[in-house]
Amino acid sequence: MQVTKDNVVYFHYSLLDDKGAVVETSRDQSAMAFIVGKKQIVPGLEQAMLGRSAGDKFQVKIKPEQGYGVWDEAKVYDIEASVFAQMADFEVGFMCHVTSPEGEQQLVTVMEITPELITVDANHAYAGLDLKFSVEITEVRKASNVELQSSSVA
Repeated sequence: MQVTKDNVVYFHYSLLDDKGAVVETSRDQSAMAFIVGKKQIVPGLEQAMLGRSAGDKFQVKIKPEQGYGVWDEAKVYDIEASVFAQMADFEVGFMCHVTSPEGEQQLVTVMEITPELITVDANHAYAGLDLKFSVEITEVRKASNVELQSSSVA
């Protein structure tokens, strides 16, 4: 069965850096699963799987626009330090959820700490980067009606 819309795809991946070293991998756990067409993985990776079958192994390079997006300066902003006053073990690199100036919940990384302000970055860690994936598709099947309605693999 080929990868097409409304199929469940199980796969392993490794994200590689420019030198081919593994940055992140799923190979030490159960295969990842997603429903094609439900926007559950980065668009470029889903697009690269279309038409492929279980057992296929391939590498694909994805531009930021089809990955985690371009890096956006507007997603770097300051929050009053008092907001974090109750948090223990707070340091640069700390990740947490905050409410943005526009009122939406965002996962941010702390970039700088001063007594008055905390600078955070809401860009994804891989935003602005070309991504190189090594992929192995392990299984492809038709999604059930329940899976399609819930957008969740059973």
